[in-house]
Amino acid sequence: MAWLERILGALRSSDPPATTTQTPQPRTASSAPTRIPTATPPTPATFTPSYPVADDDDEPQPKWYVPADGDKSRFTAPVGGMPPLHLIPYQDGLRLCEDSTGLLVSPNDRRLPGVGIFVVNVRGETYYKAACKAGDFSPGVSVRLRREPDNPYDANAVAITADADGAPVIGYVNKQKARIMSRIIDGGAVLEAISLRGNRAGVVTDQVAILAAEPELIDHLRSTRPATFPRPAFMGPR
Repeated sequence: MAWLERILGALRSSDPPATTTQTPQPRTASSAPTRIPTATPPTPATFTPSYPVADDDDEPQPKWYVPADGDKSRFTAPVGGMPPLHLIPYQDGLRLCEDSTGLLVSPNDRRLPGVGIFVVNVRGETYYKAACKAGDFSPGVSVRLRREPDNPYDANAVAITADADGAPVIGYVNKQKARIMSRIIDGGAVLEAISLRGNRAGVVTDQVAILAAEPELIDHLRSTRPATFPRPAFMGPR
């Protein structure tokens, strides 16, 4: 699956190099201070993805959310398939739901970027209130991502606008995820985005959240969750 290979490649290139520190030798009365060199080990033959730091607005997750149990392969797609997730209505927006359990997935789950899904609470929208009010950010509508490689504050900047030509910027992807998403976009892949939380045009919007992924994955996540799957856990038993 070419889309997954592109995601893994971007994750690999965003990893900071590891360093090791040599143990200093005991000093004697006659010895001079010793500088401790560092060495960078060779890149390992196998790639183990490291996931971006969670957003700084983490929230406590109730029992109907997928636990952060350390299983990094939990959302991995089967061969030739898609990640076992779908978007469903939840409170005032949309939320990812696990197919096999009906549990919701936290927007800050660190495993999502590893399967090509980027959930972003838009940063800086408080500075762009007029633009947020002018655009349509109703849950489920398409929005646009715009690379800003010449941004003076962050060369990896990814701006967000409404889905209209010439629409003004309403905010930015946070730096951790922008570092990965910018490499995917700059590598020639197409990332589409939809709103998960927001308001229609003309209504003040305090918070916009989006989901970005490659088009075929967006289509899968937006498709109707089969009725044969377990009922969403937050809805309680039938």
